[in-house]
Amino acid sequence: FIYDPTTLEQLSLFTYTTTTPKNQGWGITYDDNNQEFIVSDGSQYLYFWDRDTLAEKRRITVTRSDGTEQDELNELEMIDGLVCCNIWYSDEIICVNPQTGISEKEIGFSDLWSKEERESAGADVLNGIANGGDHILLTGKLW
Repeated sequence: FIYDPTTLEQLSLFTYTTTTPKNQGWGITYDDNNQEFIVSDGSQYLYFWDRDTLAEKRRITVTRSDGTEQDELNELEMIDGLVCCNIWYSDEIICVNPQTGISEKEIGFSDLWSKEERESAGADVLNGIANGGDHILLTGKLW
């Protein structure tokens, strides 16, 4: 759905195709420099959509710094020219080059709030990234 930002009136609908069986959208961010949306679907791919038409321009396969493909790409955020992706059911965020798909930064957050502490508090997985300019904000399911 596309909505008017002032009135919240629905302006149009669009459809898209991804690689997962349920054709889901998991995460989305915007690259202002290239004026394109970057979308994840839980697979190892990032999709790059034209800002105006929402047509897929290209897709890349994401690989870890050791060369292995990384799937379960979830929440996305553009930070310092890299696409930062939280890995579903993991306490890791990887930041990938949007041209090559290769991870340039891999950050573990298991010390932030341990799995045991989260479970006893009724919370779930790390699942949110926001660029705060000079800092990064993180959150999760039921945090």
